[in-house]
Amino acid sequence: MGSNIVFVGESWGEDEARFQTPFIGTPGQELSRMMAQAGYGNKALPYNFTSSTRMMNYWDNYNFTLLNVFNERAPKNNAELFYAKIQDKTPINRKLPRRKFGTSNHYLREEYAHHVDTLHKQLERIKPNVIVALGNTALWALGLPPSISKLRGNVMVSKWGKVIPTHHPAAVVRAWSNRTIAVLDLHKALRESKSPDISAPERIIWTEPTLEDCYKWWEDYGSKTDLLAIDIETLMKTQVAEIGIASSPTMALHIPFVYKENNIYKSWWSDAKTEAAAWDFVEMVCHSAVPKIGQNVLQYDAYFMAKALGIPILNIAQDTMTLSHCWQPELEKSLGFLGSLFLSEREWKSIRTHTDKGDDA
Repeated sequence: MGSNIVFVGESWGEDEARFQTPFIGTPGQELSRMMAQAGYGNKALPYNFTSSTRMMNYWDNYNFTLLNVFNERAPKNNAELFYAKIQDKTPINRKLPRRKFGTSNHYLREEYAHHVDTLHKQLERIKPNVIVALGNTALWALGLPPSISKLRGNVMVSKWGKVIPTHHPAAVVRAWSNRTIAVLDLHKALRESKSPDISAPERIIWTEPTLEDCYKWWEDYGSKTDLLAIDIETLMKTQVAEIGIASSPTMALHIPFVYKENNIYKSWWSDAKTEAAAWDFVEMVCHSAVPKIGQNVLQYDAYFMAKALGIPILNIAQDTMTLSHCWQPELEKSLGFLGSLFLSEREWKSIRTHTDKGDDA
């Protein structure tokens, strides 16, 4: 398994610096427990296990590859001191994102550049199927935006392979509420370690349809499915900008109503009569007997459609946000968060190039 998955942390702590071995202190012990819970096959350690020496022997029993960005302890135990506010001529600074501490941009100090170069060479040699980036520093060293809060759990692409970011175990120890999320991320990384490829399904989405296209799609796909997914996007929470309807995970219809040109919002349809006919199609779909599912569809989409347009969405079978409340009441419920747990593809909002909507729903 070690060649398929690599864990990358930040730097040595006190115990790691003493033995010059990564992940043998408290964070390493917690990482081992989370890995065991995520299904990696290692023995779960009790919480009274505190020996760094025994921890070295513990990792030797398994074929896990554990690396750090910096193979030394941070100066004065402050990781910010690996960086300086003034950019020097270190070539690595031209390849990697800037680090922001407080309101200031920081750049890697020249005397620590060899650590990052070593990490890159190790990854080039190992060629893992997936890299688990433990914390912001690992993300930064892989050339990715150092923002665990936004990117954790999502499949990212780096020069050295596929990346799954998650919370560093030291951060988990400080903020225990992140532990369940980190375990789920590690479980996802284990699934992703079976292949170096991003396993995004091939989708067919009918976009910019005519009225004839809409009814053709409904005849061929929408009316024949057992479950119809529906999602609206609103403009300034006053008008429906577009509606997405999916008959399966790989087949969908996108119906636009508003687009922006030269900072002016315009109707997608050629005239009012045609737009009214498009709304008649939407009403037919919403009133159909086909069971429907959506994210927050009960509290937002259905309410908005009924109140603003007089078109209630009938026969709602499930709401994924409500289901997530039942599954894990204490976790976040946004669609992006749920996608980070359950989807095996790139996080869609980070690869979107533009949007004409006023809302980022």
